[in-house]
Amino acid sequence: MKNHFPTIQLSLSASYILSMTKFILPFLAAVILFSSCSEKFDVAAPYKDVTVVYGFLDMGDTAHYVRIQKAFLDENKSAVDMAKVSDSSFFSDIDVRIDRYLVTQPQMFVNTIPLTRVDLNAEGYPKQPGAFFTAPNYAYKFTNTLDPQYVYRLKITHKSTGNVDSVDAPAINNLRIGTYGGFYVELLDNSSANLSGLSFFSTIANRGFNIYATYAPTVGYKYNDEESPAQIAQTIIRFNWVDSDAVTGAKTFHYYDFDAGYTPLSSKGKTVDFTIKNQTMFSAMAVGMGKAPANTYRLMEPCDLTLYLSTSDYSKYQQAMLFQGTGLTASEISPIYTNVKGKDALGLFTSRAMRTGKIIISDMTIDSLRLNPILDQVKINGRNH
Repeated sequence: MKNHFPTIQLSLSASYILSMTKFILPFLAAVILFSSCSEKFDVAAPYKDVTVVYGFLDMGDTAHYVRIQKAFLDENKSAVDMAKVSDSSFFSDIDVRIDRYLVTQPQMFVNTIPLTRVDLNAEGYPKQPGAFFTAPNYAYKFTNTLDPQYVYRLKITHKSTGNVDSVDAPAINNLRIGTYGGFYVELLDNSSANLSGLSFFSTIANRGFNIYATYAPTVGYKYNDEESPAQIAQTIIRFNWVDSDAVTGAKTFHYYDFDAGYTPLSSKGKTVDFTIKNQTMFSAMAVGMGKAPANTYRLMEPCDLTLYLSTSDYSKYQQAMLFQGTGLTASEISPIYTNVKGKDALGLFTSRAMRTGKIIISDMTIDSLRLNPILDQVKINGRNH
């Protein structure tokens, strides 16, 4: 599926770096200006190294990448010219590793995982073109399987100064375990609910349908004064359909991703309960699918339902972006949240989990989509059998 990080692919793990990653909000093209509430960087100050870190750990991935770069701040040189030189953005003297600690006893060290510097271009993830250099495109990689029993502490040691930057991320389980254990999504894991499908046929005011899930953290979870690493969720529904030409009989596949938004987990990070208004869904489909071409009718296929979980660090970052805003109308030139600790270090390093699966649209909903005037020009005619 399409990658939703529009400008920079800093650290998404291998199997999902080009997949549906809309959950982890785009980190901004201006990530090099990322700062915390308590620190502001003078963009006109003499040149100094500012470490910028970006990474998401995903248990479903076979390889994990962390992007570590320098912010180039120099009052005597053009930032446009510096952006074209890779030496301005990458460190040559850092040691990068992950130290693992027990999540039930956060001070108990387990072992160390060294990270290897790789060129993402050679790994199959080329950098998008633009004013910035495109090669080399370095990141730091490890391939160990993630385990929700551990906290993963990223440590960056600057050999020339001895300074150490660090940041912690707990792993979130992406597996269903037993009947309701692990990451359980009712519409995917309950056979009756899955067979019934998405049902949002009535557009009467305030009618809606629920997406319910639970998360069972590691027994004895004690990290960060929380009872679960999962603190925020997002749902994406991919509507799949076929455009069928009534004249030629040709069929063309299309899809539209509906972002249901974010919701905090309740019950101390253990329950997800989305409510999506039916009217919202109908209106979104009308816009996302658009007017049908001449002599064309639409046949719906099963949807892809994807549910993401992430941490309180991502939740704080996401809330900071909503509060501050981004772009030309933002209240500040730099975002206001970072979880990286160290001298002149900033960024976001955390984790996520994803469950995805197919689900049909209920028969009553298909009939309603065919007849509702909101979708009159969309021309949904039934299912693609």
